[in-house]
Amino acid sequence: MILDIETTGLNPMKDRITCISIKQDKDIFSYAGIDERKILEDFWDGFDGSELISFNGDGFDIPFIIKRSLINDVKIKKIEKTIDLRKIVNGFFYSYNKYEKGTLDEWAQILLGKTKETNGLEVIEAFNNGDFDTIKRHCEEDVEITKALYERCKSCDLL
Repeated sequence: MILDIETTGLNPMKDRITCISIKQDKDIFSYAGIDERKILEDFWDGFDGSELISFNGDGFDIPFIIKRSLINDVKIKKIEKTIDLRKIVNGFFYSYNKYEKGTLDEWAQILLGKTKETNGLEVIEAFNNGDFDTIKRHCEEDVEITKALYERCKSCDLL
């Protein structure tokens, strides 16, 4: 499962999740809206407990989901395995530099020849305006880019 989330900020103790998108095979499932508890319940109900593939998911998405699930009293499933492509493409398994270049947007430009349609600040603005379609599109775009990066890593024998 390819995973991405959108939030109202970077602090899971005060900010919240506005969308979770997962891609399985060719299908994308997005859970978005004002009811964070429902978003989390739907995500965990749809999660099969196996592998989560993400870009910076080990450092951001997964801990954010777990903390927000605890805060919202949502049952959490055990995650068997994660693949964080940010760690892989930046060589973090060999040397860690949190300032290493290589954002998801930069990978989109290199691999797909395109710039992402929206950024995180626009997603927060969309949330404040109740525009969940924009949030969902952004999150789904990120899982598509993550999937392309995953495929590139596989073809180069990084996975």
